[in-house]
Amino acid sequence: MGHSLGIQYAGVSVMFGIAFLTLWLLVTGHSIRNLSARAMISIAGYLRARPNPWLEGTLRAAFAEFDRELAVILEDRLPARDRDRR
Repeated sequence: MGHSLGIQYAGVSVMFGIAFLTLWLLVTGHSIRNLSARAMISIAGYLRARPNPWLEGTLRAAFAEFDRELAVILEDRLPARDRDRR
């Protein structure tokens, strides 16, 4: 009987935690429906924040430069017969 009471108490504490979190969200002015909808959509991958345009441009430029440098390095490692084909 002690083992079954432990499981029930664990369930009660989880329910109290969920209730406390819900109450805190309601008191602070958040919409539970909106938060849960955004969570479901973001988990599914349909809702992504738009990237910062400056950051995206900088990363694209850095990867383009890296790609050019890597091509030069790999070109030096190709055997002579493969360099002649290009």
